[in-house]
Amino acid sequence: MATSSPRLVTLLVLAGLAPVAYYLQGTGRTVVALSLVSVVVIAAALFLMASPSDATTA
Repeated sequence: MATSSPRLVTLLVLAGLAPVAYYLQGTGRTVVALSLVSVVVIAAALFLMASPSDATTA
């Protein structure tokens, strides 16, 4: 995992959307839709943490 790009790992998190979406189609429950939102929030957070920063240190 040390040789993997953080952005690549972030994109792999989005692969978690596939099983959640499949299960949502089968059940149609609101709880599953909330899980879908949770996966997107986690992916967005990892993407922002792995992105380069323009901040300078004093």
